Amino acid sequence: MEVTAHLIQDEDEYKVLVEASLDALKAGKAGEILPIMMRWLGGVETPVTAQHFLTYRDEQTSAADGTYWISRIPRPILILRDEADGVVLPFEPFMLLSAARAGGSLVPSVKYVLVPNRRLPSREGHQFTDNAEALIDAVAAWLAEQHL
Repeated sequence: MEVTAHLIQDEDEYKVLVEASLDALKAGKAGEILPIMMRWLGGVETPVTAQHFLTYRDEQTSAADGTYWISRIPRPILILRDEADGVVLPFEPFMLLSAARAGGSLVPSVKYVLVPNRRLPSREGHQFTDNAEALIDAVAAWLAEQHL
């Protein structure tokens, strides 16, 4: 099952969104809000355009596949995830790590840091809203390790 189907938590609704997005694209209305909402974290309904859905949320049409692109970055990479992140699922950073470390990768080094946070997962956790100091500390430590 695709990551977005997990976020939406309803495979049938996910398929309806794919079809509505493709129809809007064919009609030249990819930038308009779809007539159906996308269920997201905790069942919250949110408006979405076909363009957003197809380029970011649908793995079949998306160009935003981090596991494809990460191995092409010829620089050290730091992956940070707030423990209260309700957008990036806990397994996703490990998919990126694996891809960055795969044979043929251009990435010279990659490090993953889970920034501790006792709050429940939320959209705010995705933005380190109440965890900025821990975020800054993790970035500063990594920069020091890189001698930057």
